[in-house]
Amino acid sequence: LEIGKLPDESQYEDIYAKNGYLRDAKSNRVTNIIDLFTENYKTSVRLGLTKAPTVSSSVKVEVDAAYLEAYNKEHETTFKLFPKELITLGDEGLMTINPDSKTAELSLSVTGGEALEEDVTYAIPLTVNEAGSDIQFNNEESRHCMYFVNDMRKKGDVFKGEDKPKGFLFIEVNDVNPLNALSFQLENGKYLWDAVVLFAANINYDAASGRPYVKCNPNVQYLLDNNETLIQPLRKRGIKVILGILGNHDMAGVAQLSPQGCKDFARELARYCYAYDLDGVNFDDESDPNVDVNNPSFAFPSYEAGARLCLETKRAMPDKLVTVFCWGKMHSLDQVDGVDAKEYTDIAVANYGSTAPALGQMTLKQCSGVSSEYNERRGGDLNASTAQRLMNDGYGWFMGFAPFPNNYNDIWKRLEGAEVLYGSPLKEPSLFYKKNATEPSVWPNDL
Repeated sequence: LEIGKLPDESQYEDIYAKNGYLRDAKSNRVTNIIDLFTENYKTSVRLGLTKAPTVSSSVKVEVDAAYLEAYNKEHETTFKLFPKELITLGDEGLMTINPDSKTAELSLSVTGGEALEEDVTYAIPLTVNEAGSDIQFNNEESRHCMYFVNDMRKKGDVFKGEDKPKGFLFIEVNDVNPLNALSFQLENGKYLWDAVVLFAANINYDAASGRPYVKCNPNVQYLLDNNETLIQPLRKRGIKVILGILGNHDMAGVAQLSPQGCKDFARELARYCYAYDLDGVNFDDESDPNVDVNNPSFAFPSYEAGARLCLETKRAMPDKLVTVFCWGKMHSLDQVDGVDAKEYTDIAVANYGSTAPALGQMTLKQCSGVSSEYNERRGGDLNASTAQRLMNDGYGWFMGFAPFPNNYNDIWKRLEGAEVLYGSPLKEPSLFYKKNATEPSVWPNDL
């Protein structure tokens, strides 16, 4: 504002307009990736308005080949148009926004077909080509929503059956590339490990601020910074990627935080999981018991403190996994603050040679029935009898730790029970990933 001069109010006129924008309803993103592991994928397209209309207004959404051509030219890409006959838009693409509402959704179904080529990325360019007089778009981009489709149906995923026990793998990322989980593939094409823990980031004490915080060593941080090539390929195959949290030789620990300390640390963990598109956290209580309880962030080490951190973490990110390694003072309370363990512990895995207990209303489906340490050859094996016991007793998980590629021969022998669980044995190892490599090497030739 300039004193004595009338302001130019034309720049504010847009606040009264009903500006539209097209997004994917699940992700709220303009550009979206669909990895087609099954024959059908369903989502919804959302039209949003900055201001609710006063009367019902409609738009027509269509697959727009001309926009894809312009997109490829602008970005110097060569995406192919996804076959239109494999795309179904609900209500023939017509969307109506009623008065007093600012959104409307339209179903989008994508079907796999024999004509799709492997290793080719297709595009589904959606455009609002017809809009009611009560809706406008303040820029051309807001009319569009783009989907990129990869045909992954022959590449394999982790789904081996709803009631089958699942594999939970800890990878020591200081030495091993997490992509090595892809070495473990059954002969039927399914992957063995359903969840991979990046072992591990740390809970550390920041003396300057007087509070605990997440500390990532250079190896962990490198994976996070390069997660599109070193983490997301696992998630695209359905493998859950979990950030391990471990004590680091100071007074910060996962089972010695005060109620407020739990809330603060849980919020920080949630920021990491959402920022790096991770599936949750795993807590391992191997902390220094010497703690300054006069600090408001800390408390005496206790089972209650461990359970409370799980509870606050689940509250901070209810759509993510909260998992525990049953060691120290972690995972030993039926409930905290009247909340049952089932509500804040998704998976509990046991130390080598033991099984994880189901606390409170948890079931054994949330627990591991055998744990194997591969580097030092400790713990149990997933042999035929162990696999049968897991199914008979109702355990939902088996755990492995430290799958170094130079031990693959021994590890494969310890996993022969996979055939009992899934009706398909592990394929002989043929590939592995060197440290920080994004492309596989030949096993064992390139060790």
